Amino acid sequence: MWLSTLLLAGSLSSGIAIPIGNITQACFIYGEVFFSANQITAVLSSNCPISIERKERRVIMKGPHRVAHFMIPEIPGIHEFIYRWGNKIARLDDEEIEVALGSGGEL
Repeated sequence: MWLSTLLLAGSLSSGIAIPIGNITQACFIYGEVFFSANQITAVLSSNCPISIERKERRVIMKGPHRVAHFMIPEIPGIHEFIYRWGNKIARLDDEEIEVALGSGGEL
């Protein structure tokens, strides 16, 4: 959003109006997941209106038109997680994990 404002401000100050159009923001879910024999946690955030919930090892992310979920691997310790909304792959540390996608609130 700030980039489009900056581009628009720059184009207006030069006297040439360049249409910015609809620049869509990529949605990301990011944070950390933790697994141990006694505890499983997921501390995740998003820059888009996506709700995130955890049920045991399954993390469910719900957007307006799509649902995605993944399983927290049984690898002990804290792991960095990043996912671009709509992809079938997420990053867990340096590894790729599968993300299942559904539409209309269904998995």
